[in-house]
Amino acid sequence: MDKKQTQQMNAEMSSALFSERERFEMLFAENWKKIAVIGVVLAFVIALAFAVWGMSNRSARQAAYAFADAADAPALEKALAQNKGKKGALAARQRLIQLYVDAKKYKEALAQLKLVAADPEADAAVKGTAAINEGLILELTGKNKEAAAAFVKTAGNVSFSNAVRLQACAAAARLLAPADPNGAAAVLAKGAKLAGDTQSAAQYLAVVKAMQLALENGELGPKPKAKTPKAK
Repeated sequence: MDKKQTQQMNAEMSSALFSERERFEMLFAENWKKIAVIGVVLAFVIALAFAVWGMSNRSARQAAYAFADAADAPALEKALAQNKGKKGALAARQRLIQLYVDAKKYKEALAQLKLVAADPEADAAVKGTAAINEGLILELTGKNKEAAAAFVKTAGNVSFSNAVRLQACAAAARLLAPADPNGAAAVLAKGAKLAGDTQSAAQYLAVVKAMQLALENGELGPKPKAKTPKAK
């Protein structure tokens, strides 16, 4: 490419760049108000987002301090009432349940367990543990029929792990066996079909199968009535 061609090309590029610059300047001159408004709105949205983020973090810290400082059940109840849905509320509620159980306030513990079961933040593992604890607490209060029903329901819940379901099977059969051996056998039969896919599940599966055998051998079930001695 000779010098003349190079100069011509540079001139054409300069002309093209100049034309683009002119068009941009005209566009800005015609729309500067809109551009300014968009810039102000964007800056406001960014500032608002940072403010909300800061408030959220501050609120979460305050909730965490409130839960940590609650030394007894009333204080924990107050902290939960004031910080519903905040991070750490689920763990705080589980601690409150333990405090109620320790104090033998089983009615209050059951009420809190229902809240855990309905909490959208609780995963299947937490809800499974809550379901097992519900049955155990019902049993502690002497409501064996209700406890057995709760365990049977948990055993049939496919959203729970096999370990939880097998534990519930064993507990339900234990409660059902004295008065309803057929019901106990049915629960154990369903449990025996579950896989021992974890160490805990394998252990509970072994318990379920051992209970099946005991039930078949008459070692688990209604106690035989004592024979009345015949009169001589």
